[in-house]
Amino acid sequence: MKTEMPCRRRAFSLIELLFVIAIISLLAALLFPVFARAREMARATSCLSNMKQMGIAIALYQQDYDETFPMNRFADATHAAGGCANSPGIPYPLSGVEETSINWRRVVLPYIKNKQVQACPSNPYANHAPVPNVVPGDQSNPYYQPKDYLPLSYAINATFFHEAVPACWYGESLIRPRSLPEIDDTSRLFLLGESRLPHPGLGSWALQWRGEHPGTGVFHQHNGLSHFLFVDQHIKSLPLGRTCTDKLWSDRYPDRSGGCDNLSLPQEYQ
Repeated sequence: MKTEMPCRRRAFSLIELLFVIAIISLLAALLFPVFARAREMARATSCLSNMKQMGIAIALYQQDYDETFPMNRFADATHAAGGCANSPGIPYPLSGVEETSINWRRVVLPYIKNKQVQACPSNPYANHAPVPNVVPGDQSNPYYQPKDYLPLSYAINATFFHEAVPACWYGESLIRPRSLPEIDDTSRLFLLGESRLPHPGLGSWALQWRGEHPGTGVFHQHNGLSHFLFVDQHIKSLPLGRTCTDKLWSDRYPDRSGGCDNLSLPQEYQ
C-alpha cells in the first residue's frame, strides 16, 4: 500500500516578494496623482457652482441698484467715502476705506442666504487664517461675531471694479461703483476670480504677489486652472496668464497698475 506524500506549498522568495512590493509601489505612484486630480476636479465643479450663484447674487443686486455693481469696499461708520488715497509710487488704487466692515461679499449676502456659497471646498484658506493670530476668512470679519464670519474664495476684479479706480485713474473726485453701461464687452471682462487672500478684490497687480506659504499663490487654482466669472455671467477656466494675453482685466480702459506688463508669473502659477 502506497502512502501519499503531503503536498508542500512553495513560499515566495525574498526576491519575489521585493519585486511584488516594487510593482505595487510603482502602481500607487502612478495612480495616486490620478485620484488626486479626479478629486480636485469634483471639488472644482462645486467651486464653479458656487461662483455661478455669486454671479446671480450680484446680478440681483444690480437690479436693485440701477445697474451698478457692488463696490469692492464701502464706507462705514469709521471709514468715510472720499477720493483717491494713493501715495506716490503705489501702482494700484487706494480709497481710504481699506479695512472697512462692509464689502461686496457682505452686501450680496442677502441675495444668497447661505454664506458657505462664498467658500470653495478646495480652497485651504476659505475658513482658516493664512497666518497666526489673524481672524479667519473675509477681511471684514474682525468687526463681527464668529457666527457672522464670512468665508473667502472669490475676489472681485479690482482692476475694474475697485471703488477708487475712477478717482485714482480717471481723475474723478470721489470713489464710486462702476455701472453696466460703462462696459463695452461684457463677455471679455471678468467680474470674479478665485482668491486665497482675505481682501475682497484682487487686481492684475496681484499676479506678481506670492502666497502666504511658498508654492500657493494668491489666486486659487484647480489643476493649474482658475475659474473666472464674466460680467455676462458665463464662466471660463483659464491659466492666469491668459487673463493678460486676452486682455480680460479692464475692458476698454487702460490698466494703470501695469500688472500685465512684462509679465513673469511666480513659479506657483506656471
